[in-house]
Amino acid sequence: MNTATGTGPRKEPIVVTAVTTIAAPTEAVWRVLVTFDQYARWHPVLSFDARPERVVVGAEVPGRVSDGAGGGQDVTMRIVEVAAPRRLVWEGGSLDAVLGRHSFTLAQLPDGGTELTDSEEFFGATAAGLVPALGRLGEEYARYGAALRAHVEGRWSWSGGR
Repeated sequence: MNTATGTGPRKEPIVVTAVTTIAAPTEAVWRVLVTFDQYARWHPVLSFDARPERVVVGAEVPGRVSDGAGGGQDVTMRIVEVAAPRRLVWEGGSLDAVLGRHSFTLAQLPDGGTELTDSEEFFGATAAGLVPALGRLGEEYARYGAALRAHVEGRWSWSGGR
């Protein structure tokens, strides 16, 4: 399931959300999400240079967003919420342009799998300019979820369910 909604140029954020079901327990998905220095192994556009010693509020994680066409942009994400193994939130950017607050919410399913809600709220002076691209952004976030699912499920089955 994939939804994208825009709230327009108001004080409310512009939001993109994608929901992905992963056939692995929440703890397995969480371990991949917080192993920042391994994102390049599975994420289509995001890589981090390192991972913080501890995943705690205030930790900064430098990285790079690249579309794969040779271009890219250096980014630094600051962790703003951690509720292991259920929720991770980071933000990057600036209110002078666009500030993104990205959240991963994990819910254990009755069958032992995980429902991942990957969502980003956009704020700032130029955030309203994202509204025309919300459909495409929603598709991209669904692609990121599919890449995470493939990576986690491959690791989960390979490790014998551990």
